[in-house]
Amino acid sequence: MIRKEFIHLRRNPNVVAFTFGLPVTLVLLFGYALRLKVDQLPLAVWDQEQGFFSTTVTDRLRRGTQFRLIEAHSEDQIRAMLRTSEARMGLIIPKGFSKNIDDHGQTEFPLLVDGTMPTIALSALQGMSVITSDEAAEDLQFDDPDHPAPPLRKPPIKLLQSILFNPELRDSDFFLPGTIGIATMIVMFNLSLGLVREKEQQTIEQLLVTPISRFAVMAGKLIPYAIFGALDFLLVTLLSVWIFDLPFRGSILAIAALALVFIAACLAQGALVATLTTTEQVAQFALALFVVPSILMTGLVFPLEAIPRWLRPVAWGLPATYFIDAMRGFALKGAGVADHVIDFLALASFTVVLIALSLAWFRKQSA
Repeated sequence: MIRKEFIHLRRNPNVVAFTFGLPVTLVLLFGYALRLKVDQLPLAVWDQEQGFFSTTVTDRLRRGTQFRLIEAHSEDQIRAMLRTSEARMGLIIPKGFSKNIDDHGQTEFPLLVDGTMPTIALSALQGMSVITSDEAAEDLQFDDPDHPAPPLRKPPIKLLQSILFNPELRDSDFFLPGTIGIATMIVMFNLSLGLVREKEQQTIEQLLVTPISRFAVMAGKLIPYAIFGALDFLLVTLLSVWIFDLPFRGSILAIAALALVFIAACLAQGALVATLTTTEQVAQFALALFVVPSILMTGLVFPLEAIPRWLRPVAWGLPATYFIDAMRGFALKGAGVADHVIDFLALASFTVVLIALSLAWFRKQSA
């Protein structure tokens, strides 16, 4: 019996490949791609002072690897950058900073923080100690040798923190928008296996001899799945709102449109796998290779900024990356469609390209 089973496995190399491919993928992802520490965090700075001491502050922020400074010219611009995730924090250096240092006084720096990702927000707040530490205070001392400053003085900088979009830094507000997408995606993938089932049971051939086109066959198989996907999306969204108080500050129509294009992209992805595989078992393994990176590399659990740059194209090649980004923007930030037009275009492109590839391969198989 053992020998017989090994012969069956040898005749089905796809199963063997996916059996070893999935654990190898997991090891590589956890070893290379996943990091909790974020470097080069985009920080928008509006320097109203434009003086020697304000330049000293910005130089200290640039000196390390944690922040990547972006010049801003107004508070409204900073808030817009935070809403579109162009920046994760915003610092305002007010006028009168140099004069307060001359007078050995303290200056309050408004600090705006994007709270949608609590891990990033807490890490960024800790990183701002680079301008409030004792070492930084020594760099900002302005003592007259003839009139030395008193030994006791306030720190020259006091940060006024304002956490936006998720003031309480609730983990559920961070996870749930992405979880809604992943749950919908998994359901769509499982439903799309119906195409493989038809091929495995050889009932697809009966459909192909009918007068309807190949496109109509595929559309007829996928549209019912899309309806179930929409109902599933609605269900998990309502549960997130009712049980966990997930806020929805954006347009409901925008969220509905995002759900539709994401469901279409997931079905297209599942349809391509279904046309490329011959058995349901192999298709399940293949879809698992999409599900695992979609959970680990799309910003659902770990911030994209923590992924090494050479691995980020993998994240950009997954539809869930664009859904999660837009869903968090709509739900937590009150963003509009214009703020996430790239996400919509990416999902629509996935749908068109993958459906075209599926139809081409489907025609080739049925010819």
